[in-house]
Amino acid sequence: MRGKRILVLVTVAVLVVVLAGCGGGGGQTKKPAYPDKPIEFVVPYGAGGGSDVLARNIVQAIQDAKLTSQVINVVNKPGANGQLGGAYVLGKKGDPYFLMTMVSGQVSIPLTIEGGIPATKYTPLANLAMDEFLLLVEKDSPFKTIQDVIAKAKTGPKAVSIGGTATGSEDHMCTGLLEKAAGVQLNYIPFEGGGQVMTNLLGKHVDVAWANPNECLSQLQAGLVRAVAVAAPERVKLFPDVPTLKESGYDAVFQQFRGVVGPPEMPEEAVKFWADTLKKVSEDSAWQKRYAEQNGLTIKFLGPNEFKSLLASEEQRYAQILKDIGQIK
Repeated sequence: MRGKRILVLVTVAVLVVVLAGCGGGGGQTKKPAYPDKPIEFVVPYGAGGGSDVLARNIVQAIQDAKLTSQVINVVNKPGANGQLGGAYVLGKKGDPYFLMTMVSGQVSIPLTIEGGIPATKYTPLANLAMDEFLLLVEKDSPFKTIQDVIAKAKTGPKAVSIGGTATGSEDHMCTGLLEKAAGVQLNYIPFEGGGQVMTNLLGKHVDVAWANPNECLSQLQAGLVRAVAVAAPERVKLFPDVPTLKESGYDAVFQQFRGVVGPPEMPEEAVKFWADTLKKVSEDSAWQKRYAEQNGLTIKFLGPNEFKSLLASEEQRYAQILKDIGQIK
């Protein structure tokens, strides 16, 4: 009887050991699949701008397609031409629960200021679209074509004032490219944002101005402004009657990329997750229509490696443009 009792105890002990082994190897728990908590999506510019529109459209597409069950919170951190929000994300090194929108200005601005954060410091995840730049005039402007603008500019240095957002921004670089192509010197006047640019154009405080389609679509539709040219490589579908600068005789082409990055040293599993997720977003027909088609953008998806190469090559190109317009030595 005693022998049977010992045998039962030994059997139970063996079963306990076996079951413990089946339960995860000595009490170790399986790592939860990424992402397993909310994500903060930082927009380093104000609400309502192009970067904000991109972030919120991405989040909507992810939610609609149920690409993750986690909450994605869009947080605006404007200031210092994108550098304030950029510094915040830079400080989240290795943390996969932070994302940030990345546009061309976040490459060019750091080149013009001391202590600027190079765009190549971040982890590239994906580029989703290319945004265009329209050259606008107020509805009653005497300028009917881009040739009219250049003809006036050739009457003397800075004879034509042109509004844009910030010194060293995409708008400023577009101005530099046009100046070089046309052999003129324009009077570039920087403002804090696209809203101020439009206000000053409508108020006739500047002769012409740059704007992304989403910044001026309502004014164009209302007939308050007219587009005399676009800096795109070819005509934009949303504005088929607006000629490109190049076809008008001025070899100036510029597009603003719109993508997403993460903090430095983002884990590979997070990079793969977001690259795959953002690719699905870019291929979603509803997102394409709601975001790209309605805002005059060109869809252009680039994965992490391609986006990394784009950031590096654009940094070199922008440096040369900024040097030509005297913003860097």
